[in-house]
Amino acid sequence: MPVKIVVDSSSDLPKQLASQLGIITVPMPVYIDGTTFYEGLDIFPDTFYVKFKSYKELPKTSQPNPNDLQKVYEKILADGYDVIAIHLSSGLSSTYQTALMVKEVCTYPDRIHIIDSLGASLGFGLLAISAHEIAQRLDNTVEIVEEIIKIRDRMRYIFTIDTLEYLVKGGRVSKTAGFVAGLLDVKPILHINREGKIEVFNKVRSRKAALRKLVDIVEQNIKDPTSQIIGISHAASLEEANMLATEMQKRLGVKEVILSEIGCVIGSHVGPGTIAVFYQQ
Repeated sequence: MPVKIVVDSSSDLPKQLASQLGIITVPMPVYIDGTTFYEGLDIFPDTFYVKFKSYKELPKTSQPNPNDLQKVYEKILADGYDVIAIHLSSGLSSTYQTALMVKEVCTYPDRIHIIDSLGASLGFGLLAISAHEIAQRLDNTVEIVEEIIKIRDRMRYIFTIDTLEYLVKGGRVSKTAGFVAGLLDVKPILHINREGKIEVFNKVRSRKAALRKLVDIVEQNIKDPTSQIIGISHAASLEEANMLATEMQKRLGVKEVILSEIGCVIGSHVGPGTIAVFYQQ
């Protein structure tokens, strides 16, 4: 394979799967009550969500350390591969812009290809999986990148959350949207739009209705479900995620469902109880 695929930890790729495919994950920092942790190294979802509501302040996040990115890119180049790095949406984070700057100070910047995922969580984790598969059959890096971009532009991201509070505090959705949702006591359905930003997509009256709506939306919009791998990620909601996966397979006959936990970076902004679905349209 002429390339190595790199993602940041906000891709929420299951660690074993990433290792199996040779996808390299760069950890992102999470700041909790004055202490810096690195996702996947010294902080993990199982403890993060248990303690979430006891934190003095809402956890904060940042882009990967530029030095860490550079070390990863340079190691791949030294091993004789080109780099294809897929990062968290530029509409949600400065990670993509940081990666572009790091590229320019590397030894062979022309062999590093930075892709704005325009997405988050396992949605762009699926994009990395597709990138690996494409790189198995193509040996031209430019053509590989072109194919990845085509899939990226078909990816869809929908999710439901318990409250808009954390997204509003983090500036990811408007205060007006948060106020209306809280006032009406509704469960919002959100999506990531074509610019890689979060928007309120729909509203329902209950948690069960929200989960049903996720399935309905996918059923109405998915293309060729029997040939697709879809993703479901969750924040401390494994039982509901499993139920959703079963329903997706039953109603849509999808090729495969990959489940993952929403990591601490994305979880800092959406909070526990979030469930997201990723598919191609």
